[in-house]
Amino acid sequence: RAPGWPGHLPGQHIDIRLTADDGYQAARSYSLAAPGKGEHLEVGVQPVDDGEVSPYLAEDLPVGADVEIRGPLGGWFLWRPERATAPVLLLAGGSGVVPLMAMLRGHRTSGARVPARLVYSVRDPAQVWYGAELAAAAPP
Repeated sequence: RAPGWPGHLPGQHIDIRLTADDGYQAARSYSLAAPGKGEHLEVGVQPVDDGEVSPYLAEDLPVGADVEIRGPLGGWFLWRPERATAPVLLLAGGSGVVPLMAMLRGHRTSGARVPARLVYSVRDPAQVWYGAELAAAAPP
């Protein structure tokens, strides 16, 4: 939850900065997976071996803990579903689906009339992100 969050557009990201007890700081960028309304933010974090930030966020961060965020950031990879006039094809692999989830969710809640499709590839079915949600939204 981010009280006072100004909102964001599908495709934007945030920087998350962690500060250790000794004052050392590390920051990384994470794509937002939720449409941009409200105070709830959702990011997808894939732990990186020997990473400074991602393992902590994915495995150790207590529920309800405060983290420092900066954003919304990014203006090059945005999609405004209410302005769409042609069919949309989104392509993703692995964790790259995270920002596209914001786009798909925004499309679903915007009432946009243009079709949107996702082509998503993973090496192993166990690596699918948002599997249940994507399966529920898939055409028959």
